[in-house]
Amino acid sequence: MASIQKRLILWTGERHCGKSTSVAKLVRAVRKEGFDVAGVLAASLYRDGKLVGFDAVDLRNGKRAPLARRKIDGNKIGPFSFIADGLKLGNAALSITRIKSADLIIVDEFGPLELRNDGWRKKVDLLLAAGSPKSRPVILLVVRQELARQVRQLYPDIPCQRLFATRPESIDKVISILRKQRTGAGNKMIKLDGMLMIGSMGANVGKTELACALLGKFGRNRNIIGIKVTTIKAKDGRCPRGGRGCGVCSSLEGEYCVTEETNSSSYKDTARLLSAGASRVFWLRVMRTHLKEGLDALLEIIGRNTVSICESNSLRQVVEPGLFLMVDKPGLRRWKSSARDVRKYVDRIVFSNHRDFDIDLDRIKLIDGKWTIEDVGKRERKRQGVPIKATAIIVAGGSSRRMGTDKSLLLVKGRSMIERIFEQLDGYFEQILISANNKKKFAFLGLEIVPDKIPNQGPLMGIASALEASANEVNFVVACDIGHIEMGFVRKLLREIVRSKADIVVPTSGNGKYEPLFAVYRKNALEAINKVLSSGGRRISDVFALCKVKFIELGDRGQLINLNTMAEYEEFEKKCSGRV
Repeated sequence: MASIQKRLILWTGERHCGKSTSVAKLVRAVRKEGFDVAGVLAASLYRDGKLVGFDAVDLRNGKRAPLARRKIDGNKIGPFSFIADGLKLGNAALSITRIKSADLIIVDEFGPLELRNDGWRKKVDLLLAAGSPKSRPVILLVVRQELARQVRQLYPDIPCQRLFATRPESIDKVISILRKQRTGAGNKMIKLDGMLMIGSMGANVGKTELACALLGKFGRNRNIIGIKVTTIKAKDGRCPRGGRGCGVCSSLEGEYCVTEETNSSSYKDTARLLSAGASRVFWLRVMRTHLKEGLDALLEIIGRNTVSICESNSLRQVVEPGLFLMVDKPGLRRWKSSARDVRKYVDRIVFSNHRDFDIDLDRIKLIDGKWTIEDVGKRERKRQGVPIKATAIIVAGGSSRRMGTDKSLLLVKGRSMIERIFEQLDGYFEQILISANNKKKFAFLGLEIVPDKIPNQGPLMGIASALEASANEVNFVVACDIGHIEMGFVRKLLREIVRSKADIVVPTSGNGKYEPLFAVYRKNALEAINKVLSSGGRRISDVFALCKVKFIELGDRGQLINLNTMAEYEEFEKKCSGRV
């Protein structure tokens, strides 16, 4: 059964903590992702360092009007009085016609006036009641922390999420909710058995070359449609493919456009598909938030039962093709976001050097208009890049005393540390767990969070609890303060635990120092770990005497980057941002 998506968000915080400022940041981030935002924002007005009032701002067109003012007489500060012009502008900004097609509607703020059934209350009631399950937007109410419970009681039947304005992960959580809302239960995927979809982990990895190779193989005997999909986040001229001034994104009129390629002699990807053997080729340019509508327009032209080869990552969010391949290249360290969004659906990762592929094309079959791939043996699945049959455990339950703040949520290039670690591991492991006692703090990652069986016993208890919850015998344990993960070295550790039949494989730096929170543990090491814990021990090294342990030199990789102090974090953040 599909989960019910959160439709109401309470954006909370103490008075004057920066709720409206954080909402303005949220609006920019959400629009950058390609989502449509509407509603009303309360812009603060200050005079001589004192808050004197608010203006209502329509998020659709930027128009503003005075919403509230307070009289200040010397040191005496009077209460706020509301102004009709601002209330009128806000009501217009929240009208059904103004918020049409919005993915996110913001109401800043929802307070005592609304609790008295005044202000913007009636508009919010209508918005929460309107729309079909397929088109309902997410409503975000900016609410003072002390009023959150009262506001929640007004809408007890609406799926709701409470987020804190001052927490950096809250913006990412909203974006995650919007993505799920867009591709959730109300938007059932379209099943197209005749479509072979090819995605890519990064730019220029050989996606079109693979499509052309398949068209050359299968296009000789039957008509196959070639499809190129360009997904656009925002029509602001900053094209992620061709750079500023490319025009692909900014020239799009409306939400989508379908054009047919007729020239097979140019160097464009669509022309190459036509030259390779496609009977016809179509280019779909579509806003990320309107993939379903763009697909429907394309299918009206080519038909649902047509055999096709399609280049796209994002379209996999609305289509269940007969076969979904993703192209990668050796050494690619970071996957683009559209690849991470659909990685879980892949049937086969294909490694490419632009000319050759590590896949036998004869394994791909087109039978009765349906694409399939022959199954392969266990050894070949490992070689082909299918996720390692192992669990990655991210240890994030520490107190961060030396850092002075929660290191797992420190930002590096706009992403929290724990999110960076997850992104480096995602796709390489069959399962990823978070070892932490605060489930809410890391819920935005969408991973299983394993609390300690007995709190406040240190990282050894965290490892024990996570090993017990793991679905695999082999487990890679990594601390949340490791700045960079060398996956080649991690694979070496995993190979060594299999080869040596050790219980634990631990890296060392050659000076007697070892890294137990960047190591591989078999699940059967639990017996020794529990024995140490039951005797009152907390040091991971105490376990080594009770197990078969293999130590591996870090060698030329040098010391792992552990961020324990604010100075170490600031230095790492500068290097990542190119400021050193």
